[in-house]
Amino acid sequence: MTKRLLNILLTMLLAVATSAQQPPAPATAMPQPAQPSPPQATADAPAPSYSFKLKGLDGKMYDSASMRGEVLVVSFGATWCAPCAWELVAIEELKEEYAGKPVRFFWISVETEERTSNALLKHYAKTNRLTIPVLRDEDGRTFMQFSTSVRIPLVVFFDRAGRFVAPSHRGMSQDTTKYKDLVRARINALLEDGAKTEAAQTGATGTLK
Repeated sequence: MTKRLLNILLTMLLAVATSAQQPPAPATAMPQPAQPSPPQATADAPAPSYSFKLKGLDGKMYDSASMRGEVLVVSFGATWCAPCAWELVAIEELKEEYAGKPVRFFWISVETEERTSNALLKHYAKTNRLTIPVLRDEDGRTFMQFSTSVRIPLVVFFDRAGRFVAPSHRGMSQDTTKYKDLVRARINALLEDGAKTEAAQTGATGTLK
């Protein structure tokens, strides 16, 4: 019995000594959440389809796929971004300018609700007298379709066929006049292209008849 006990003790001591000589296992890194990347066209795949489907502060769901027939001007920003506030002044003025035309404007906040609550976002919209729909892109997936950089404001354009039309425009100066000229030129070009396409389709239909 004593011999057996001695054998057990020796085995335990050897096990402890062996484990002490071995290097510690490397620490496992905490997994980082994957960042969505802009969809890319490949040799085997067609050009990616860009879109957005986001909920607004008004409780409505806004889906770009259901807005075909209209030019969409979509700006991404945040409440803490000073240039974004300057841009919103220009966007609101452009909205008034294009009233009655097939053009819609949207502002998308890239902030999480944890950082900026809906109540705070509504207060921001009221303070800046926003009349355009304010949407949320909390996980950044919509934003990352159009940019791998986090620089804002970022404005993107969709034509009347519901297609994203490059390039996106990033940045904003305090000179809202120049900014409005740039955005106006893009909108007018898209409206003109849409009118030409509509006229061609009408003509083709008339010829078939």
